[in-house]
Amino acid sequence: GARVIMTRNADSYVSLKDRVEIANYGDAAVFLSIHGNSLPDGSDPNKNRGTSIYYYYNQAKPLADIIINTLVSVGVPDDQVRQGSLAVVRNTNALSLLIEVSYLINPEDNANLINPEFQAQYAKAIADSLEKYFGR
Repeated sequence: GARVIMTRNADSYVSLKDRVEIANYGDAAVFLSIHGNSLPDGSDPNKNRGTSIYYYYNQAKPLADIIINTLVSVGVPDDQVRQGSLAVVRNTNALSLLIEVSYLINPEDNANLINPEFQAQYAKAIADSLEKYFGR
């Protein structure tokens, strides 16, 4: 029952400002910015795994908690829900989250990121979380 607004339909760059404008002009109720996570140079790629979710406004934290709990229940490592002042979660009118799926540099996480079954399971967990949040 959701109307999905994509910021892009191909592998192309869309600025942070444009992503926010797409969500705001589309009158989005929820904005999810989904990314592959990275680490600073020199970090041990085997020490960090899993999904982290960032929110800025406190009203977005309950949705972040539902999503992380759903993902953990299907076996995704929990890299925590965190508050952060990131452009797409701070400037979007909608309930906004930035989801860092997994670490690109971690061998196990990277294997998951390129696995179509993992991608489908992850997407379903997010969809299930949204349904739970909206009480369906």
